[in-house]
Amino acid sequence: MPSPVACEGRMPRLAESTGQRINGAGSLPAGPKGDSVIAASIWTDILPNQPLSEVLHFLHPLGWDCFELSTEHLEEIDNDADPRARIEDTSRMLRELGVDLPQAHAYLRANVAHPDEARRQSDLDTLLRHFAHCAQLGVRDVVVHPGVGLGHSTRDELREIIRLNVESFKLLCDRAGEVGLRLCVENMLPSRNAGRQSFGIHPHELLGLLEEVDSAVLGVVFDTSHANVSGLDIGAAIRELGSTIWCTHLSDNDGTGDQHLIPGDGDVDWPTAMAALREVGYTGRVNLEIPGALHPVREVLALKMRHARQIAGWLVEQLRSA
Repeated sequence: MPSPVACEGRMPRLAESTGQRINGAGSLPAGPKGDSVIAASIWTDILPNQPLSEVLHFLHPLGWDCFELSTEHLEEIDNDADPRARIEDTSRMLRELGVDLPQAHAYLRANVAHPDEARRQSDLDTLLRHFAHCAQLGVRDVVVHPGVGLGHSTRDELREIIRLNVESFKLLCDRAGEVGLRLCVENMLPSRNAGRQSFGIHPHELLGLLEEVDSAVLGVVFDTSHANVSGLDIGAAIRELGSTIWCTHLSDNDGTGDQHLIPGDGDVDWPTAMAALREVGYTGRVNLEIPGALHPVREVLALKMRHARQIAGWLVEQLRSA
C-alpha cells in the first residue's frame, strides 16, 4: 500500500487503504496559544448511540489516535448520574490507549441568538456545562455554532441576531478563558426556511462577530461541507478568514446537501483547499467530520475508516507541503 507521500498529490483509493495502520502524530508549530498540532483527527460519533469507550476502542486499531469529542459524547457525560466519575474514567482510558482529545463540539443544537430568552439561557447553560467537562478532560478547542435566531429577512432582524450573538459569545468567551479553553465559531449552512437567511454563512459575518466580541480565545472552525453547500469559493473563504481559523471540520459533498462524505467522495477541490490552509499558515488538526460514511455493518465501516485515515494522512501531507 503506498504511503500518503507516495501518492504524489492524488487522493488515495479505498482499495489502497485496507492493509496497514498509519501513524497519526505530527509536528507542533506555534499557534495562538503556542501549541497547535498538525495531525489527522476524526470526530467520535462514528458509531451512533454507542459510548465513547467503544468508539475509541474501535477506531484506535484502525490508525486513529486524535479525536474531536462529539456533542453526543459530551451529552453522555452530562446525563451520567456521576459526571465527575465518568470524566475520570474517560481520562484514564485516554491515557491507557495513548490517544489525544484536543477538540470537542459543544451542544450542537444550541441557538445563542434565539429570540426566546428562556430557550437562549437554557442553551447557554448547556454550553457552559459542556465547557466544564471539556476543561476537565484536557480539551483545548471547543466548537460552538453561531446563533441563527429564527433566520432573518430584514436588516433589523439581522441586527438583533448579531446583538444576541455578541452578548452570548462575550459570556461564553469569558467562561472559556477562565477554564483554559479556546472557542471556535463555525461557518453555517443556508436557511431551510424560504425567504429567510442564516447568519454565519459567509466569512465576513464570522470576522465581524470576532471583531465585536474582541476576545483572545475566539477563533473560527472552517467546515468544508457547509462552505460547499453554501456555494462559497472555498479557497477564497479560507484566505479571507486567514489566521482566525484554529480548527477544521473536513468532509465532502456534491453541492446539493450537507452530506459529510469522506474527502474525495464529493466535488470539493481538496488540493486547492489544503493549499489555501497552508497559505494562511494553518497548523491545526486535519479533522474529519464524516457522518456520511456511516455503515451498519461493522466490518465495512472498519474498511471505510481505514480508508478515511489514509485520506486524512494525504490531507496532512498536502498541508505540510512546501
